[in-house]
Amino acid sequence: MILVTQSSCALSMQDQSTDPNPTYERFQAQWLGLFDTLIIFIGYAESEEEFSRYADIVFDRLETLHRYYDIYNAYENVNNLYTINANAGIEPVQVGDEIISLLLRSKEAYNLTYGITNIAMGPVLRIWHEYRAQGLANPQNAALPPMDSLLLAGDFAGISGIVIDTEKSTVFLAESGMSIDVGSIAKGYAAQQAIQAAIEAGAANVLLSAGGHIVTRGIPYGRDLWNVGIQNPDRTHGAPAVIDSILMTNATVSISGGYLRYYEVDGQFFGHIIDPATLLPAYRYQMVAAYHPVSWMADIVSTALFILPIEEGKELAAKTGSQALWMDFDGNFVATQGYIEKSTIINWDEENH
Repeated sequence: MILVTQSSCALSMQDQSTDPNPTYERFQAQWLGLFDTLIIFIGYAESEEEFSRYADIVFDRLETLHRYYDIYNAYENVNNLYTINANAGIEPVQVGDEIISLLLRSKEAYNLTYGITNIAMGPVLRIWHEYRAQGLANPQNAALPPMDSLLLAGDFAGISGIVIDTEKSTVFLAESGMSIDVGSIAKGYAAQQAIQAAIEAGAANVLLSAGGHIVTRGIPYGRDLWNVGIQNPDRTHGAPAVIDSILMTNATVSISGGYLRYYEVDGQFFGHIIDPATLLPAYRYQMVAAYHPVSWMADIVSTALFILPIEEGKELAAKTGSQALWMDFDGNFVATQGYIEKSTIINWDEENH
């Protein structure tokens, strides 16, 4: 179900028109569940009917891609990532272009990020997912996965074992025990495809938010750029909801943080972003925001920067043409020069404490 409103957005999008008689009105649609997050679509149109048509296109595209990229569920008459994983070591699976294209981008991402974003980490990530789900359901008995189990699963995380035949449109996992997990790229890639479908249908000035991933096209009516607020990962009393804002258009900002999905074991928090070198949750920063013109690139870069040490992260940002903001556990910020030029960093710790 899509809810269409004319209310202002809760993402600190300060994009209201200053024209007292605007030709276009601002609308917002939202729905929950796809890609396990809240999806918000904002745009300008001459009527609610026109905007609803764009929103339907975005929703339908995201729903289709959600099914293709689902690793937990099978769907009737659909070969998806679940199907590929179920046939690991057995036989190739014929799939559509949406999956082939995503997996080719994922292999490119692996090379770009020095192997940090590795979709073949499925066996390791599944173990962490199961322990996190059990820990959230039963906090009193929350536990960490045994390292022996993680190491065994890591033996099946070689990306070369993902065999893609573009001529036959098939994907084959070479070993039984392998599995694909596209959590580091799927949301960014799907958001890019969905917003592009709306643009091709006639939409011009739109924004799509999928959790911590925001894609913009065009500009808000009456303004030069979208003004996107970066959520504060610090939830303590008195901390502001937004730590920074970035002015942007025709680009994406993607946010990675352990605070977005985690569980607690013996008073320590364990996030969902796993370092392939240690097979443990990354714990260098509270939050990383990455800015890039291409949606899926912003997604994979933010994940990699959350794992890498700061100097290596800066090198990766430069290599991929990204801008980035890091926030450590003391509330300190580090940013690339290009990011600073697009935003105003708020030192809320000094101003509010």
